[in-house]
Amino acid sequence: MHDRGRVLADLACAIADGARVISDFRVMADQRELFGLVASVPTAWRTLQEIARAGAPTESRLTAAVNTARRHAWAQAAARHGTLPGVRLAGRTLDGVTCIRLDATVTFAHSGKELAEANFKGFGHHPLLAECDNTGEPLAWMLRRGSAGSNTAADHVVLVDAAIAALPPGFRRKLMITCDGAGASHDLVRHLDKLAARRGYELTYSVGWALSEREKTALRLVPEQAWQAAIDGRGEVRERRADGACASSCCAHQACWIEEAHVTELTGLLREGPRGDQLKAWPAAMRVFARRERPHPGAQLTLLEAEDGWRYSLWVTNRAADTRGWLGQAAYVDAAHRVHARVEDVIRTGKDCGLGHFPSHDFKINAAWLTASMTAQILLAWLKLLALDGDLAKAEPRTLRYRVLHAAARLVHGGRRRRLKIQATWPWADAITTAWQRVNALPQPP
Repeated sequence: MHDRGRVLADLACAIADGARVISDFRVMADQRELFGLVASVPTAWRTLQEIARAGAPTESRLTAAVNTARRHAWAQAAARHGTLPGVRLAGRTLDGVTCIRLDATVTFAHSGKELAEANFKGFGHHPLLAECDNTGEPLAWMLRRGSAGSNTAADHVVLVDAAIAALPPGFRRKLMITCDGAGASHDLVRHLDKLAARRGYELTYSVGWALSEREKTALRLVPEQAWQAAIDGRGEVRERRADGACASSCCAHQACWIEEAHVTELTGLLREGPRGDQLKAWPAAMRVFARRERPHPGAQLTLLEAEDGWRYSLWVTNRAADTRGWLGQAAYVDAAHRVHARVEDVIRTGKDCGLGHFPSHDFKINAAWLTASMTAQILLAWLKLLALDGDLAKAEPRTLRYRVLHAAARLVHGGRRRRLKIQATWPWADAITTAWQRVNALPQPP
């Protein structure tokens, strides 16, 4: 009788190694000397079925097991690096902050799976994910029917709470939570504001905002001098050379450069403008910002955008207006929101680790598979965090598999010890050796 927790852990390892379907699980069984006794493919199926039948209690135990392992992994990561990696934005690093990013994605179904439905991108399911930007790992996830809304407030609130609970206690005190405009809702902002008001905790949120007639009216009232230059991912002003610029590309002539993006704050116009407080139903600490940039060819523009030649995007945050230093500047408030796009990297990695490759018609079995695939993604994130350096510490799953996990090697016995022999000419042999030594040196969890 195989322990079901061990079977699920082995399945996660197989997915991390590149398994796309449950039948690929048999590869681990063929490597018994390396992996030990591994369950059969039918047993893996039964494990997913039992998890599906058991429902919420078993899901809670699985979540608790992953969260316990995360405490140990992050403690070792902090011991190795001195601290958890910071949040990167505009050429700077925000240390001491744990960043959670929320986003939904569409996974396509090519057959009639339960609750796979038509949506704005095709036909399939619509899972919702919360990831940690510091480590690049998923914290919480939810498989949803295909027609589920992008801004379903109840789902987002549940996922926010689950993601915070997934963090080790020492990393919950100072949080940043971001969400794009598709997931924004009044209930979500209100819930984040409530979390931010807890004594002893600091939570800053940055949530996308819709461009409605209210905001368009405010934008028309913004004087030109109120727009500040936006910065790019390196912290430099976003600008380009003017058509009639001088021959020197390094000149400082103001006429030779054209700023391509600007940022401004609309809070004053919306709360104290001619129409009074138009945000009285929203939290008092919420501030509204707008960004404008020249549209790319083929962009779909509103009448306002087509009229003045700028494309606008808005977001709200509760970052205090009296924040000191670079983080309080409008350009960096904008940069802190725009790096939300990194959540797409985690989604892309997830889709290379089984997200969307649902094996069954049954919705609950597919939800159990999602747990296994997210665990696989977590394992790869921890491998990079705890054992790898340089390019390998930032590598995509396929690169890790080619360079590290699938490298040809032999496991030999001698002198009562096991040795891993790697071909000396393999370009990443030293990196594999170092990673092997680091993993073996990790202390066992208490």
